[in-house]
Amino acid sequence: MSFRYERAVELIDRAGEKGRLAHAYLIMGPPGSGKERLAMHLIEMANPGDRLMPAEKLEDLRSGFVSIVAPESRSRKITVDAIREVEHTLHMAAPSGITKFAVIRDAECMGDSASNAFLKTLEEPPPSSRVLLLTSRPEMLLETILSRCIRVPLAGRVVPEVIGENVKRFLDLLAEQALKKRRGLSIGLMLTSAFSDLLKSEKEAVEKANDEAEKAEAALYRNKTDGTYLKDREDYWAALSASEYLDRRNRILEFLVVWFGDALRQQQGAPQLDLPAYAEATGALAKQFSFEELARRLAAIETLRDHLNTNVNEGLALEVAFVKAFG
Repeated sequence: MSFRYERAVELIDRAGEKGRLAHAYLIMGPPGSGKERLAMHLIEMANPGDRLMPAEKLEDLRSGFVSIVAPESRSRKITVDAIREVEHTLHMAAPSGITKFAVIRDAECMGDSASNAFLKTLEEPPPSSRVLLLTSRPEMLLETILSRCIRVPLAGRVVPEVIGENVKRFLDLLAEQALKKRRGLSIGLMLTSAFSDLLKSEKEAVEKANDEAEKAEAALYRNKTDGTYLKDREDYWAALSASEYLDRRNRILEFLVVWFGDALRQQQGAPQLDLPAYAEATGALAKQFSFEELARRLAAIETLRDHLNTNVNEGLALEVAFVKAFG
């Protein structure tokens, strides 16, 4: 069972009031579901501190007693050395009343070595410490890690994630069509082509990054292990690329969901939008279509998302859904 962010906060607060907070939490959910925000809530609840201004992002809480680890920019992996630094932070002496935290962002990016190194910390936690693992792909974590954490599955969207340049270009194209009130079969097919190009560029970026990481790993271990190990790692990197592409595709599809969601919110006079930069365009949709028509178009995108989680042909599924949603 998954919780909305607000419900998860209530449950965490209740556990805190009863002194029943766990040593390790696995906070999991789709992009924008509030994983980092919930981690911030846990840290600030345990260590209220004397900040003059509230933290705006997780990085603002980094300190000598709060260690935050994320995949490295080039390899997009969490290394054993990074895990060792986390363990050092957790084993440091802390002032009375201070809880030490280790936050592992994108925890699924821990390789086998890093994961195994981290197991001891989960099995024998230092005093006055807590571990927060954040992930959108818990299935990629070792079962031995999953079994040692309290799982907090989040659902829904709290805030939109940062919009990448490729996605922004596509949203700008959507906005142009909405403001000019363009629709029809040709528009649906044109947007299908543009979206397919977007997905292609994202897939190529994932494969390039993992190909570089695989080559660096092979160069490091070529003379230190047998060929069987490196062959197994080829399969690992191929599977990782496929998984990361599907994750990116789902994230991008979420922007289409909130696109029509914002139009529906504007019809209802809601003050907050997920994509405020495109308020004029989604406002134009709100005026152009009825509530029922917007809901039908949104349903086409949600059905597309469901279909893409099966073995359906991606190109055909996109074409059918985009003609229904934007035609």
